[in-house]
Order: sequence, then C-alpha cells, then structure tokens
Amino acid sequence: MIFGGTVVLMNVPSDRGVRIGVGAAVLVAGGYLAGGRGRMGGSGGGSSVTRLVEINRDLEKQLREGRESHRKLEHYFEMLMANVPANIYFKDRESRFLRVNQSMATYVGRGHPEDLVGKTDHDLFGKEHADQARADEMKIVKTGIPIDGLIERENFPNGKTGWVLTNKMPFRDHEGHIIGTFGMSSDVSTLVQAQHDLERERNMLRSLIDGFPDKIFARDLERHYLTVNKAMAEWVGAKSPEEMIGKTPGDYFPEMVVRTGKEEDLRMIATGDPVLNREWQLELRKGDLHYFVTTKVLLRDADGKPWGIIGMDRDVTEQRRAQEKAIQAEQRMQEMIDNSPAVISMKDLKGRYLMVNRGFEALFALERKDVLGFTDHQLMGDKAAADKFRKHDLLVAERGEALQMDEELYVDNEPRTYVSVKFPLLDLRGELKAIGTISTDITDRKAAEQSMHRLNDDLIHANEDLRAAQEQLIQAEKMESVGRLAAGVAHEVKNPLAMIGMGIELLARRVPADDAQGLETIERMKRGIDRAKKIVKGLVDYSSARQLSVEPKDITEVITDAIALVEYPLRQGRVKLIKDIEHELPPVSVDSTKLEQVLVNLMINAMHAMPAGGTLTLRAYSQILSGVRRDEGLRTAGHLREGDRIVKIEVDDTGTGIDEAIMSKLFDPFFTTKPTGTGTGLGLAVCRKIVELHNGTLELENLPAGGVRASITLKA
Repeated sequence: MIFGGTVVLMNVPSDRGVRIGVGAAVLVAGGYLAGGRGRMGGSGGGSSVTRLVEINRDLEKQLREGRESHRKLEHYFEMLMANVPANIYFKDRESRFLRVNQSMATYVGRGHPEDLVGKTDHDLFGKEHADQARADEMKIVKTGIPIDGLIERENFPNGKTGWVLTNKMPFRDHEGHIIGTFGMSSDVSTLVQAQHDLERERNMLRSLIDGFPDKIFARDLERHYLTVNKAMAEWVGAKSPEEMIGKTPGDYFPEMVVRTGKEEDLRMIATGDPVLNREWQLELRKGDLHYFVTTKVLLRDADGKPWGIIGMDRDVTEQRRAQEKAIQAEQRMQEMIDNSPAVISMKDLKGRYLMVNRGFEALFALERKDVLGFTDHQLMGDKAAADKFRKHDLLVAERGEALQMDEELYVDNEPRTYVSVKFPLLDLRGELKAIGTISTDITDRKAAEQSMHRLNDDLIHANEDLRAAQEQLIQAEKMESVGRLAAGVAHEVKNPLAMIGMGIELLARRVPADDAQGLETIERMKRGIDRAKKIVKGLVDYSSARQLSVEPKDITEVITDAIALVEYPLRQGRVKLIKDIEHELPPVSVDSTKLEQVLVNLMINAMHAMPAGGTLTLRAYSQILSGVRRDEGLRTAGHLREGDRIVKIEVDDTGTGIDEAIMSKLFDPFFTTKPTGTGTGLGLAVCRKIVELHNGTLELENLPAGGVRASITLKA
C-alpha cells in the first residue's frame, strides 16, 4: 500500500533463499511509519527519515546481492544439468517430467530437454520398466522415503542390456510439501561387469587354491593369517579356513618351527629376497617324520612397499622316500652289474657314456670317472670299431627294440669277439632316453663252435653222399631187374600179339560189311592189341640201353610238332593251351622223336590232371644255369655245370596238384595215380630216362597257386 510516501522493501533471510513479500515492507507515508507506534514529528522526525533512507539503501544493496547470488545459483544449476553425464530429471506427482537435463534427453533419443516436459516413462520406455518406475515414484510421494543406490538391470533404448545406478528423492515445495520426485541415474554397466569379472576371478582363484593339495597361505607382516586354503586348514587341524583368519603360526606349529619361520620372514622383509624350495622336517606323529618344501614371496602395494607374505608348503615325503628307494635300487643295481662277468654300459642318444661296470673298466683299463661323458671315438684308438659301435647304437634307437649282434675288438693286439645285446631304455613317458649294452666275450667259444660246425658239415655231406650212393645202387639194381624182366616179357608177348593180330585181320575179312557189331568188336580187339604193343614197346624202350640218334635241332620245331599231336585231345578235354616260347632259342642236340614222346606224355598227363578242363601252359626259354650242386653220383654230373647255357621247357597245369607224400615215387616204373586201365605207370619213368639220355633233367613240383609244373632242362 502506498500512502503518498516511500515504500521500503526489506530482505528477510530465509532458509530457502531470499524471500521478498508485503509482510517485509515498511511504509512511510504522510509522516507515518507503517507498522510503527505513532506519528513522527518535530525535529526528531528528520533524523528518523534519514535513518529510514539508509535502511532502504542497505535493503536495496542486499536485494541486488541476493539477485546476483540467485543468478549464480541458477547458472550453476544449469551448468550441472547440462554437463553431468548422469540422467537428471524432475517429475510431478503424476510422474510427468517437469524438467530433465541434456544427458537424459540424449539417452531417450530426444534432441532437447524441453521435448520431454509433460511426458511419462510410458511414453519413452517399455511397459515393464515404466510400471516399475511409476510404482517406485508413487511410493516415494506417499511415504517420502527416497531410493538410494539402487542398481537395476535395464534394456537401453539402443537395444542393449546393461546396469544403471538410480537415486530417487521426494521433490518438495518451499513449505516442505511433496509435489513430485526427482532423481539421477547413471550407466554403471562397465563397473558392474568389472565387479562380476572380479567376483568370478576371485571365485576362480579361491577354487584354484582350494583345489591344490599344497598348503597355501597369506599373512600380514605381523604373521597373522589373511587367507588359507582347505589343504592348509586340514593340515593344521582347523575346522575351516575361516577359523585360521587372524591367527598366527604359533597357534598351530611347534616352537622350533615357528621360530625358524619368523627369522626367515624377517630376513625376507629386510632383504626382499624370496624363499625358494626350503626343505624342512616335521614329525606329525611319533615316528612319522614328514618332509616339506616351502616357498614364500613378499606381497607389495602399488608403491612397492611390502604389506604381507604369501607362501606354499608342499609335502614331499612320498617323493623323498621314493627317491631314497631309487637311490638304494640304483646302488644295488650298480653292485650287481659290477659283479657281472659281462661288459655292461649305458649311453645317451649322442653316444656319451652314462654308466659302466667294473668289467668295462677292466677291459679298457680306464677308471669310471674317465669314461662317463665321453664317446667311443674319444676313448678308443680303433676308429673302425668305434664307428661300428655307433652304427649299432643308432640301429637300436631307430628300431626301438633289442638287437643281438657280434662285435669285434682288438684287446692287447689280439682280435676278440663279443656277442652284444643292445636294448633301448625308456623314460617314464615312454620316450627313448638311452641305449644299454651287455657284451660277453665269446672268442674261444666261437672258435670251438666254428670247428664243430665244420666237422658237422663234413659229416652231413658224407652222410648225404653215402645215402645218395646207396639209393642210386638200389635204384640201379631195381632198374636192372625191371629191365631184364621187361625184355623177357616183351620178347614173350610180342610173338603171340603178332599171331593174334593176323587172326584178327583174317576174321575182319570174313565179317559181313553190314555187321556193325562185329566190325566194332574187331576194331576194339585191334585197339587192345595196339595198346599191348605200346606197353611192350615202352618196356623195351625203358630197358634198352641203346644210344639215341641225336643231332642239333631247333627246339621250337620239336615243341610245335609235339603240340600238333595233342591239340585234338586237348580240345576234347576242354583244356586251353597257352604257348609262351622265347624267340630264337639256341639249338639243342636231341632225338626229336624221343623228345616229342616226352612232351606228348607230359601234356597228356597234365590234361588227365584237369578232368573238368583248365589251362595248360607250355613255356620255353634260355638262361645261364646257376645254383647247381655238383653230385658225382648223378647221371648228369659230368654234363650240366654251373654257368652252362641251357634251354628250359616247362609244362604247367591248373589241376589239384600232387600229394607230397608220393612225389618221390612218381618216376618209379609201374607207379601210377590213374584208375586201372587208364595208365601203365611207365610214362614218367620212360620220359625221365629219355631226358637223362639227353644229359638233361626232368623234375616235377607243385605250384603255389595250385597245379603241377614239369620242367625239362637241356644243355644248349
């Protein structure tokens, strides 16, 4: 109100800033002071007006300062809203945005903060997120209780999922009434992920140290346990690793162990040097002494200052006992091999000696210390022997198996022979580690064995010669008896056969031409007489000692003529003939008629061996004779010799072969495997005799694939 005077506005300090209102106005009008006690007058009134003017000036100054402070606060607030990377927002009681900062607008994909005024979370986020935010804000409006430090999983507008840190507070007016909410949320996905990673690593580390059988611990510099693993707790008898936290080794170990460990820790702290694999002993129970190995290092902070000790105790009792057993076993083994009469050694893969016995030292007149680490080439003057030893070692390494071989070495300028067994030595992984050798001097034994072998060979050869001579005498006597018998039988049978033949011819002229049965009977009788004549002729040929009529012949022509005689019966017997005759075979001195007889007989025999048909291969080729053992008892001993040019004729069939039990009897006269009436048993015997009269050989053998091969060898 203005009453024609001066209006004075007073700044009244408030806990919420500078408040300006009518209640703070002092009105001076018409000599009256509004809110005063009376009218001013007289000379005293002039001083009062002056005082009021001064008060007015002070109030105006405070007003200007308040406005400037308010402007600064507004500027600070705007700068805070514009630059804080977190999302800041104010909402009314209906959860409508009143104001947001630029970070919030950018986060939800809006260009300017004013674009969000009047909107709700349901306009910006998914229903689930918006509903939860609405419920939280309604609770704050109702209770006035803020939400501090809430970390929640959120689906970001860009489609990714992360974590946000949210703080929501009640928004109050000047009188303290809740008119809405305000809050701030920050993307803490990286921090949460780092926390999760740290927790996972911590759990992994915990699982790792708890899974170790070694005793792991960490202590501060006053030796209080900070952490231990399960193995450590079980070792000292604690109920759990947590029970040991804060305690010291003195609570669990004997005084001697504690004192030694403390001195060691102090020395490590002073010097910074770690304790690596320090071995010590502890009697867990009476008579049960255990060995341990301790490793300890300092724990340092970022400035390198030590703040604790981490260590590990390992029970190596079993390893120590196994090591002691291995040493004892090695000592016993060394004693055994030192007392062996054999020369024993072991080399690495480069040929360097790792172990030798006393026999080796005595053989080379060297002490063990002068041998280990050296090779044969460095120790031996006989380089050829050293080369051979190395070659044998490499052979064993290559094959990976034990080998026995003879090795020769000059000892005191005399040759000595050793039988050496070389064998691979493998490590625990199965990999080749070294080569072992056990050598025995067999010089005298080998000399005796060689003498025995020579004597035995002489006896065997003498026995074979004697047996061969005996068999030849028996065979000669048998053949002579058979020959005499055959000559007599042939002479006695030949004349009756001639008379029977003339009688059959006479009968044949008297049989009527239309008597088919009679003519057939006559023909069968003639064939019977012809067969009897052939038998007689065979007997005569077998027993005859006359010389053949030989002359140089082209063996191909002889073979061709023989084939012509059997082509028809071969076709009848469903036998396929294959000819494999080398071109330009050298001439051979033969009786072509007799040799044709041999070939025809062999081919017919082959055909009979294939009653269901098959393949007959006739092969002829020339070569140099080799591998012939001279035997003076054989008929051809003086004719076929090593290095002679020969012609080989082979007749192969695909029959069932010959039983090995009767192979030696096939050339005996009258021996046959054919049915009665089919063969005389003289064919092969006559064939062999004919070939032998040509100074050649006739042999039979079973083929690996089945069938039989008849081989004729003639000198070119």
